[in-house]
Amino acid sequence: MVHRILPAILLTSLTCLITSVGQAASLPPLEIQILSKALAFLDPPLTGQATVAIVYSAGNPASQRDAEALAAEIGNGLSIGGATLTPLVVSAATLAASRFSLVVTALGAASAPVIEAARAQHALCVTADLAAVQAGTCTMAIHSDRRVEIFINRETANQAGLTFATAFRVMVHEL
Repeated sequence: MVHRILPAILLTSLTCLITSVGQAASLPPLEIQILSKALAFLDPPLTGQATVAIVYSAGNPASQRDAEALAAEIGNGLSIGGATLTPLVVSAATLAASRFSLVVTALGAASAPVIEAARAQHALCVTADLAAVQAGTCTMAIHSDRRVEIFINRETANQAGLTFATAFRVMVHEL
């Protein structure tokens, strides 16, 4: 009997592990928490109900799965100071037609149309892809592998009309 139960338990555990690893978002929960703290330094801060556009690259199933995982991490309403963030999963191709206060890009979704839509709505664009921030296709990258690091593209922030408190700018890497 134990010989039958043990393999079933191991198989179930392995399946859960593979599923959870396959569904991990590009910005893990710790980095979502860091983002929530960083948003407190926006001047003026977000207030009220705010939509977070979680953008994926159309035609890229991995990007869409990442966007869905990011939305699940944010949940039905992430409270940040005086704002409650609600996720909206949207393709990069249709982002410009959406209304949002913040953009989070899934894998491979940071692009010129995304940053243009973010600029038009004076919204911060956040990604896990440092190269996208360096290229100017997103505004902020967050990494917390060995230590917390936040990178901001000063030019894209200025173009979107985004201002951060001086105390925050001292703590981040401006590119």
